[in-house]
Amino acid sequence: MVDDIARRVADLEGKVQELDELVNLALRLLALSSPVASLLNSYGATETETLAVHRLLDDVAKRAEAGGLGRPSYPGFEDRLYDVFPAMRGNREFVKQLLEALKVDRPAYQALHEYVLAQWAERPR
Repeated sequence: MVDDIARRVADLEGKVQELDELVNLALRLLALSSPVASLLNSYGATETETLAVHRLLDDVAKRAEAGGLGRPSYPGFEDRLYDVFPAMRGNREFVKQLLEALKVDRPAYQALHEYVLAQWAERPR
């Protein structure tokens, strides 16, 4: 009886270790597939803040693609970013990392990254 319980506990511990390794692998893969979300998470963004930043980026990307008078400016982007993620207000390193993460995220964000490089000379470097 005691041997059976010890064997079952050992089996369960092995399965927990396997699951832990799979979860860690999944988290690493998710970080690679969504670097903006991973960056926001590393800075402690709430789910609401993360969604708001993605909505902001989507809007800025659309406006950049459309061009004309509605195209986005860096100061406007920065103000809106700090409105949706106030804990980062004034953190230029965060903004720099966010703008860099765009180049390896989804295609719309990659296009936005190209716009940032070409149009936003005042961005943090």
